[in-house]
Amino acid sequence: MENKKYAYWLASIPGISNRVYRILFHACKDAAEVYAQSRGQLEKIAGLLPKDVEQILGSKKTWDIEARWEHLIQAKMSFVSVEDMDYPPQLRELADAPYGLFYRGILPPVEGFRAAVVGARMCSEYGRGMAREIARELALHDVAVVSGMAGGIDAAGHRGALDSGGETYAVFGCGVDVCYPNYHKQLYYEIAQHGGLLSEYLPGERPMPYHFPRRNRIISALSDVVLIIEAKEKSGSLITADYALEQGRDIYALPGRVTDALSFGCNRLIAQGAGIILSVEDLMEDLFLEARRKKGHTGQGKNFTGLQKFSLEKEERLVYGGLGVLPVRLEDLLEKTGLDVQTASRVLASLMQKGHIEEIFKNHYKIKT
Repeated sequence: MENKKYAYWLASIPGISNRVYRILFHACKDAAEVYAQSRGQLEKIAGLLPKDVEQILGSKKTWDIEARWEHLIQAKMSFVSVEDMDYPPQLRELADAPYGLFYRGILPPVEGFRAAVVGARMCSEYGRGMAREIARELALHDVAVVSGMAGGIDAAGHRGALDSGGETYAVFGCGVDVCYPNYHKQLYYEIAQHGGLLSEYLPGERPMPYHFPRRNRIISALSDVVLIIEAKEKSGSLITADYALEQGRDIYALPGRVTDALSFGCNRLIAQGAGIILSVEDLMEDLFLEARRKKGHTGQGKNFTGLQKFSLEKEERLVYGGLGVLPVRLEDLLEKTGLDVQTASRVLASLMQKGHIEEIFKNHYKIKT
């Protein structure tokens, strides 16, 4: 814990790059030892520039180690650096891994399967509904959802995971104490309670346009698979896809009409070899196989056990699984489930009472989004 305080100081020095961190830790065992270096000792470290030395010494004069750490704790924020055992191992693989992470809630656990659900901020209702339905189903299968809490697809992904009582993690392009966009305050607090809010940027750092492309590398690195729901030709989601490819992650994209600008990026990814999301059911089966392959399982593994986190009975799960974000006729639902009309009607009424589904018009039902 004591070294964490010094790591927080080191992470907070403006202008210190990954190059400088590498040089410092070649000469020093930890952040506390860096803090203890005199001017003369710092000037002797090979590769450290005069401006780096001045930045470090200047920061020591203005930074109160104990007071700053106490302020961080009082603000209900946590900090982890690459020096700590609980630093996410997936991020250690990055050439430009952030030295430190600030977070609220919890860090993603080492075990478990995670999927990034990302896409356009100005999305269509179809895209929003599909993102929420996919994330809801992922959470029902014990898959954590990772995204960036932006408007549109990101928010729908987080909300879908929360709908099912699942875990979700938001990576920020600003300080973790800055709710951006500010109309997502309720979502912000719920994510902190059912997962975590993470950022490499200092507390209080404002959202800047150049922060978001960099934060996307963390979204993809923390995920086992990246799902692109809607994306224009030039989209931040495609930057996430590029990072995912570099990091060896699998990519799936939701296809759309060739005349729809929001589908251009997804259709292009599919043409380049990305997996295609034809249905939620097919996607879950693909991810189940992927989870088994990545974890080396030969049988039913810890993940994708089919455990339902809603408090649903067997028949309720059957009916819920037969519905989607678009209305389904009662006759089609009976054919899908094999239930008789009396049983199906009773189960539908129960699901509506619990707030999981809605009847759009007579005998046409859909998942509530």
